[in-house]
Amino acid sequence: MELNTMKLYREQHRLPGPFASPWLVIGGALILGVVILVMTLRNLDRDGQQMATMLQEKGASLIKALEAGARTGMRNRLGAEARMQMLVEEMAAQPDILFIMVTDHAGRVLAHSEPDIQGEVVFSAEDMSELEPQGEVNWRIMTKEDIRAFVVYRQFTPLQGRAGWWNRWHKQEDGAGDGERHGSGNRSGWWNGETRDGMGHMAGRGHMREMGLMNSLNTPDAPPPVIYIGMDVSPFEQARANDTRHTLVMAGILLLLGLAGFISLIWAQNVRRSRRMLQDSQAFASEIIASLPEGLVLIDAEGKIALINDRAEEQLGVSFADVRGRAPAGLLPQAVSDALAMVARDGRLEETEIECHLDDRQEGEECIPMSISGARVVADDAALVGDGNSRSGEQVKAHVADILILRDLREVRRLQHEVRRREKLAAVGSLAAGVAHEIRNPLSSIKGYATYFGTRFPEGSEDREAAQIMVQEVDRLNRVITDLIGFSRPSDLTRRPTDVKALADHCLRLLGADAAAQGIALSLEAQDDLPPVPLDPDRFSQALLNICLNGMEAMAEGGMLRLRIDRENGDFVRLRVSDTGHGIPAEHLGRIFDPYYTTKSQGTGLGLSIVHKIIESHGGAVSAASREGEPGGTTFTILLPVLAPQEEREERE
Repeated sequence: MELNTMKLYREQHRLPGPFASPWLVIGGALILGVVILVMTLRNLDRDGQQMATMLQEKGASLIKALEAGARTGMRNRLGAEARMQMLVEEMAAQPDILFIMVTDHAGRVLAHSEPDIQGEVVFSAEDMSELEPQGEVNWRIMTKEDIRAFVVYRQFTPLQGRAGWWNRWHKQEDGAGDGERHGSGNRSGWWNGETRDGMGHMAGRGHMREMGLMNSLNTPDAPPPVIYIGMDVSPFEQARANDTRHTLVMAGILLLLGLAGFISLIWAQNVRRSRRMLQDSQAFASEIIASLPEGLVLIDAEGKIALINDRAEEQLGVSFADVRGRAPAGLLPQAVSDALAMVARDGRLEETEIECHLDDRQEGEECIPMSISGARVVADDAALVGDGNSRSGEQVKAHVADILILRDLREVRRLQHEVRRREKLAAVGSLAAGVAHEIRNPLSSIKGYATYFGTRFPEGSEDREAAQIMVQEVDRLNRVITDLIGFSRPSDLTRRPTDVKALADHCLRLLGADAAAQGIALSLEAQDDLPPVPLDPDRFSQALLNICLNGMEAMAEGGMLRLRIDRENGDFVRLRVSDTGHGIPAEHLGRIFDPYYTTKSQGTGLGLSIVHKIIESHGGAVSAASREGEPGGTTFTILLPVLAPQEEREERE
């Protein structure tokens, strides 16, 4: 059966208020994304650009080598085309070189590493305009029949910057005779796209294709041809793939690092705020515990004392510093230890009233009435019972602590007693108000007839004495009724600022003769500069005289009646009336202000009740303390407010 215990929930509830604004999170994520995107775009083609630069420089070197070979071949016009073709084929045989090609401005192949392609048109006019070949080296990725190539191209100008020797050669040719122009040394056919065979005969127009490159190079007004170096694109694409992969990996790492840093900042903010809220909560909880009007005792899961608040220290008479971390047995009162055992057994202790003895080992130690309740605090998470091999499957709550709440009932008992006393006074007052007048009239008649019959009998006779006894008893009953009327009537006070010292001195003078006759010394001690007290002098004198008379009656063999007046906490004037009589037994001390409660054979039991009513009507309080034996005595303490009660001030205003 599950115990009816308190539960300590450990769920991670969201603390009130957002730790980070959603717009802050969104803005930070956008800024982080933009930064990573820019860095990714900047680094995305870095390796590809480096590889393209390397291939471009390699192609530029090959183009320069071909231009140098072309210039060398032009010094000897015979066989220049064949040497150029051979040079192209030899260079194309290098690793990673797919082809070498030279085209004119119309896209027709003038020279190619594959001789069969010469003369074909590989680029249209639109392609050539898009390529825009210039004197600077450019590159492109070209695809033909599923073959991709990294093509470096520019204008093929082997004579650029070499015009000096070429012009000198032309001048020499211009100075030669006509016979040379037509003999075996005639080279005009090479310029026209013609050549001679080894026998010196003119070749036909069928050799025009082989002579196209040199014609293009030597035609002054024609646009220069374009040379293309096709290289294997795999290193370039591999570099780009590696660069893309590297960039994506780095972008992912940066993104993760950025998100981790951003989340860490948010978590750090959460931790700071959580720590601050925890500190505030701890301070708040500590203040609540310290301010509790009831005592609190906390026992941890190990059975040690974890907390005792200030109120519990006062109630139990212990110091938390002395009992902290120790077992409660032997340190706390037995009633508290028994309550803890009940909480450990049943899980909860309903509110129960006990009599708590602060020290059970000492006789006569103070016994405090207490209301005690408690509960076992358990966590919300459960654990399986049993060892690792065989588990019973039963789930139990994790024990956190045991709590006891202690409430001091002394004030409650006092208030309950006061309520009962007031109820009794109200009942007596109602009874007195209804009966007093009805009894007084017959008593007056009885007293009159008793007096009349007393005068009819001789002096000293028994009948006359009986009549006098009847008159005395009627007078005694009349005094009782007078007390009842005074007790039951409303306390209509006529307050005015009164010198309490002068009023007390007047009361003692009234008692002076009787005190001297009984051998009782009277003493008055008053503090200087006592403020005037708003009270009804006549009614207060009645109360003070009743207390003094009770004290004198307790000193049948003489003694001292002492009256002391001083200030109490600045807001009250305190009067203490002390006698040296036999004292009041402890079992009677709590009932002396009850109506009709008296230990005197001739008393009515209304004197101190009337005193209590008069003092309360003035907004004050009266209490009594007594000790029996020798020396003994009783002290009555009266507290009178310096200011008038709030209700009277409001009525006056």
